[in-house]
Amino acid sequence: MEAFNTAFSLGGATLAWNGIVLAVSILVAVVVSAVLVKKRGAYKDLALDACIVGIPTGLLGARLFAAISGKVAFASFFDLTKAGLNLPGALLFAGVGIALYARIKKLSVAETFDILAPGAFFGLAVGRWSDFFLCDGLGPVAGANVPKFFPLVTFTPQYFSDGKTVAFAVFFLDFLVCAALGVTALLLKNRRAGTVSRVSIVIYLFAEFILEWLRDGSTRQIVFGEVRFNQIVLMAMLLFFVGLSLYLARRAETPAPASGAEPEKEPEEPAKPEEPEEPAKPEEPEEPAAEEAPEEPVPEESAEEADAPGEGEAE
Repeated sequence: MEAFNTAFSLGGATLAWNGIVLAVSILVAVVVSAVLVKKRGAYKDLALDACIVGIPTGLLGARLFAAISGKVAFASFFDLTKAGLNLPGALLFAGVGIALYARIKKLSVAETFDILAPGAFFGLAVGRWSDFFLCDGLGPVAGANVPKFFPLVTFTPQYFSDGKTVAFAVFFLDFLVCAALGVTALLLKNRRAGTVSRVSIVIYLFAEFILEWLRDGSTRQIVFGEVRFNQIVLMAMLLFFVGLSLYLARRAETPAPASGAEPEKEPEEPAKPEEPEEPAKPEEPEEPAAEEAPEEPVPEESAEEADAPGEGEAE
């Protein structure tokens, strides 16, 4: 099985196929996001910055949830030579990290997720094929009478010892779901910021919750009977996004009447300019008539003064 996953060895280093697939998935996510960033005129470094923030936070969440579920020991938390990652934990921490990044950069969190959603789903679709080389993400073993067509049916770890045991490829269903959501998020018109990404995430989480029941229990951590650890995490995330969507939808409806009433008041305010009818005071030019009044006494006084010397002279 290790030989099946080994791409090539150089010295003591070995490059695994699943690592190559994961690297390609990250590249696909960044390229698609970069194209959308340019097309929608968003912050030019958004795609690269989201990758720089999302990868380390996603790895931290993947490792932490793997340790909590018991897939890897806490003592080996920082020992990356020992496998053990948890996809729901990676998605949760990567999402929180990118949301915090958007707030720090003063970007719209909703618009940021709308732009990154298609690339993220396409990246997830490609990344699911890493399970093919790990012989992980498998469903029930295919019986002898079941038609065995790849990729619906694929190898199991046991196949490399007996050459015949194969199982249904649940990871292929994951691939179909992620690819379909990527295309949907890419083509849907974004009528309100955040709607496309939230709806896509809700559908994805619900689909993953259902697919967890199809995966082989030996490769997943079962907590309460048939309820698995991953399902608990997925359900918590699903409820959060459903609640967030309902809250934002109700919040968007309530301001509508208030905002509609304001425009009605605005037309009334322009009527106030009629008050400045005071400019009708141009009647003040009548004051010049007061200036004419002094003209009457002036000639009278001057006439009396003129008469006075006349009388003196007469005397």
